[in-house]
Amino acid sequence: MKNYFLICLFCLSILNLNAQNDSTLAYNKVMDSIAKNNPLPTFIVGGLNKNGFFYEYHHGNKIWGEKEVISDNHIFRIYSMTKAIASVAAMQLVEKGKLQLDAPLDKLMPEMSEIPILTKDGKLVKAIKSITLRHLLTHTAGFAYPFVNDRLNRFVKPEDWKYQDLPRVFEAGEKWQYGTNIDWVGKLIEKVSGQTLEDYIKVNITAPLGMNRTFFSVPDSLVSEITSFGQLKDGQFYEDKEWQYKELKTTTYNAGGGLFSTFHDYGQFILCILNDGKLKGKQILKKTTLDLMFSNNIGEIVTVFDDPCKEYSFLANPDSKNVGVNKFGLGWALDQTGRKGIREAGTVYWSGIANTFFSIDRKNRKAVLFFSNTLPWSSSACESAYMKSESILYGTK
Repeated sequence: MKNYFLICLFCLSILNLNAQNDSTLAYNKVMDSIAKNNPLPTFIVGGLNKNGFFYEYHHGNKIWGEKEVISDNHIFRIYSMTKAIASVAAMQLVEKGKLQLDAPLDKLMPEMSEIPILTKDGKLVKAIKSITLRHLLTHTAGFAYPFVNDRLNRFVKPEDWKYQDLPRVFEAGEKWQYGTNIDWVGKLIEKVSGQTLEDYIKVNITAPLGMNRTFFSVPDSLVSEITSFGQLKDGQFYEDKEWQYKELKTTTYNAGGGLFSTFHDYGQFILCILNDGKLKGKQILKKTTLDLMFSNNIGEIVTVFDDPCKEYSFLANPDSKNVGVNKFGLGWALDQTGRKGIREAGTVYWSGIANTFFSIDRKNRKAVLFFSNTLPWSSSACESAYMKSESILYGTK
């Protein structure tokens, strides 16, 4: 009987292995077609479940035109995917009672709360409502980026401008607007923890998760590991050495977009989220905290750009299909309806301007990660490759 049981287990393992091999072959067929028909020189795609990567696909080389194949440990600029890590850092401080989601930040961060609001008719007025951490984490504090907000893009600083940011474009809690909100979360973390943002994130997130190639400042010994950066011109991507190597060293740590990382490292961060805040015996966040971060935190507000600016098409595709009218959790967008046949409602997603993307479905314990290193954000080449990756890795071809 014992031998019979062992034989059955062996047969089941063989069947599972064959099924996995069949899935991998099917995935590869789709990804090979994408790589062949897409101008992207380099990209990496991965599907994760709670056990780690169940699929990976690598296309292209570390340095375009050279021979070294791109790997999980080569370094990319992740820009706004820094925001998710910084948001987790802030929620750790909430768990410790050092920050509160809905407490006014006027006294703690007067340099932020004193920044005036730029009205639609171009006037600067004093804010009436207080900003909270929840406002910052949901992009409802009123801060914007000039490249997505035309009113702010047209603003000219007076000679006596004394503030550490551009003006806000509405009162806290009034609307959703993508902007420098998480930059301020980083400054808040530094003030409350007494550490630099770099040190705080290293001690509390990247080191515990084994993210050994995630930095604000890339060490000299690893500069050679940075992959090519490129820009789209006339349907083709061209290398941009200035972007590739700019801002490698800094002492000002931008929580909104300052990190360099690798496909492997960011995969560990996502894997921790899929396992309710725990990885390799290290619990960096409570399950209940993640439950809150994956829920709608903006009520009836939706993620619609206020006064969109189309002047910066070289930075971001103004016609992107990746951003829908959705809700927002804490630190990432929340897909309220799902993409039919692809990902379920309740999936969170985010990206970086150099076309790094992720989405996380905690309900089904699956996630998709996509890395490239190009501009503009969500170009048709990158967007189509990422969305097709989601369609196969969430179970639909």
